[in-house]
Amino acid sequence: MNPAAITTQSLIVLLGMALYFGLAFENFFARDAPHRPGGIRTFPMLALAGAAAYGLEPQTGLILAAGVVVLGLWLFAYYRSDPTGEGREFIAGDAAHQHPPYGGFGLNTGLEDAANLGWKLAARLQGWGGDQLLASYSEERRPIFVETGEAMIAGWIDRDRSFLDRYSPEIDKAEFEQAWSELGKSANQPQSYESRYEGSSVVVGSPGATCTIHGDYQHRARPGHHLSPRNLSNGRNVFQELGTGFTLLAFGADPAAADIEQAARSLNVPLKVVRDRCEGDVTGYEARLVLVRPDQYVVWSGDEAPDDPAAILRRVTGSG
Repeated sequence: MNPAAITTQSLIVLLGMALYFGLAFENFFARDAPHRPGGIRTFPMLALAGAAAYGLEPQTGLILAAGVVVLGLWLFAYYRSDPTGEGREFIAGDAAHQHPPYGGFGLNTGLEDAANLGWKLAARLQGWGGDQLLASYSEERRPIFVETGEAMIAGWIDRDRSFLDRYSPEIDKAEFEQAWSELGKSANQPQSYESRYEGSSVVVGSPGATCTIHGDYQHRARPGHHLSPRNLSNGRNVFQELGTGFTLLAFGADPAAADIEQAARSLNVPLKVVRDRCEGDVTGYEARLVLVRPDQYVVWSGDEAPDDPAAILRRVTGSG
């Protein structure tokens, strides 16, 4: 193999520590840390890869000072399966959706799949979860797959493609470096990505709500949103007190908590009640009663017991 003779594709190399390399629309690229733009040159992609693999120096002026442990390629693309569950069969993680290896979307969505499906399977097998609980897995998770792929993955691909169409280091290096620096600053801004299930049939959410990734982070205990970490009066974080089944957080609301606790016993729904004073950190929940399911999502909240606690429990366990 003569790697210097292979020049069919080019790689944009930002000299310095690259954040990641990728393949997008048959073009290879590298993204560097925005605070360290360095010099910019282009090299034949396959010549560079071949030289690295064979320990040769391609005719590019680049001296390879490091060895290659693994040389692998990945597609800058997103895939998802439809459906994610049917009958007694369910898929999760990479079997349900595949992402480029950046941003942590593949790992994080896979872990969320497992957390969402795992407790529902256990509830069904243990006899206190209904058929609708298993159906809610696809109902809750599929919109997250779709929006993550379309808004986050495809959206970033389109953004990078538009950027490279507009700016070129070969045409105006200074303009490119300035635009790259600004792009890096915007990429480091807080994101609005928040998996939430307000529209789920097993969550007592707001009318007309949906399951989506678009949201915001608040300490307020909102049905369909992940519980926020708060410290109890004993100094322990609330997550240290959650049970393996449902958990009812009761802040100065003992009589109401007892009504919900009795309804759970009558339905054989595992429920741990965490009682505490309504003061300090927990006031950020803006509710005296917060019902949390095993994957740490809030399914119902209020200041008083619902008119029919059993009906609420049947709904959130997929039995009503």
